[in-house]
Amino acid sequence: MSEALTPALILLPMGSALLLACLCGRIAAARGVAALLVSAQVLLVTVIYLAFDGPRLVLQAAWLPALGSQLLLSIDGLSMQALLLLTAILVVAVVAEIRLQEGGPSAARLVLIFVAITAMNLFVLSGDLLLSAAAYGTAGLALAALLGIGADMGGQTAARSFASWTVVGALLLSAAAAILAAGTGSTVIDDLTHITPDSARVAALLMVTALAMQVPLVPLHTWLAPIATAGTLAGRTLIFGGWCMLGAFGLLRYGLGLFPDLLSYAAPLPLLWGTATVVYAAIVAIAQQEQDLARRLSWATVGAGGLLLAGVAGLESLPVLGAWLHATVQGVPRVGLLLLAHWMATSGARRGSLAILWALLALGLGAIPGAILFPGWLLVVAGTPDMIVAGLLLVASAMLVFALVAPATHIARGSVGPPLPAALSRVLAVATIVVLLAGFYPQPLVNGARPVVERLLTRTAAADLAP
Repeated sequence: MSEALTPALILLPMGSALLLACLCGRIAAARGVAALLVSAQVLLVTVIYLAFDGPRLVLQAAWLPALGSQLLLSIDGLSMQALLLLTAILVVAVVAEIRLQEGGPSAARLVLIFVAITAMNLFVLSGDLLLSAAAYGTAGLALAALLGIGADMGGQTAARSFASWTVVGALLLSAAAAILAAGTGSTVIDDLTHITPDSARVAALLMVTALAMQVPLVPLHTWLAPIATAGTLAGRTLIFGGWCMLGAFGLLRYGLGLFPDLLSYAAPLPLLWGTATVVYAAIVAIAQQEQDLARRLSWATVGAGGLLLAGVAGLESLPVLGAWLHATVQGVPRVGLLLLAHWMATSGARRGSLAILWALLALGLGAIPGAILFPGWLLVVAGTPDMIVAGLLLVASAMLVFALVAPATHIARGSVGPPLPAALSRVLAVATIVVLLAGFYPQPLVNGARPVVERLLTRTAAADLAP
């Protein structure tokens, strides 16, 4: 059943965007239709998740035959988790646009939300690298437009910067696909197993650079901080919750999945790069002013990218699995904190209940270091072979958590400002519940991702056994 429904993950949001485009100028109708379309998307993903029982190749057709490129859509444990997160972020983005956006909702922005989700779903489902590059560029440009439409000058500047980074990333991915196609005659991921080492190194460098921008990793992170405080709320929601997670997905699917032998060859550089990113992010996050909640959140996002790379560099199933779990579950609390920071900054509200909610989500975002119920962070640190590097990851991660939790004392002082809007209150309550459930019951996430991670690592084992 999931096999037959999988193309609908592209067709439904694409059709939603087209339908909403016909309603531009009729904002009341667009709001109602958007709510119905979001409900349909949630129902579709839920049905596919319940019916999903393993990897599936669901659609194959010629796309660019001259390059050996195929239209391939497939689902496995990693992509299923990514789809679940993207659906949750879609709901929050639409709620933010309809209920929380200053000046009211815009039909054009609602269209762009569904365009971006269509492209991000395609990035997750595609089994072809060239098609993934096209989805990467489409999603990024749609997000840039969503971020800038109706925003002030700062938001428009941030949107143009984000669009520039996206174009560069899409070009790098396309160039990597072209190099791999020249060496193998195909851009289908399953065919990219036999390529000369020199070509593989160039393609891997281009691909990792593009994905490092998306995760993001230092020094390719400079686009993120301006977005934390500028641009439309729906745009920031999709970028913080979905776009950065797709970078983590791409690093596993296209980095680890295609070049694990090169990761092993380059060791310990990936581990040191990831560790340096975590340490740098922690230092800068602590240095931010206490009231700069959104900027502290942006640096926590950068630190999460560094922890992901450190886990992937371990080239063992548990550290890689822990890095993926950490990157996946970060999306929901990160978006919750972003919305809460935005509302407090615009309303000036401060009170004890908001401080408690902020602290809970901040601890969930940091995976509560030391708590066995949130295993992702622990698997990365425990799997790091160098004790000094492991210690740096431990201290820097704790600093990032402190940088996020510390402003709770500032938030708790006094009781000023309006109460939480009903829509925001419900979103934050659901986000808190999801974070706690993911911590107390991580086994479903582990069961889905572990076989895929182990399969991605098989080329490393084969390379080690080769004479």
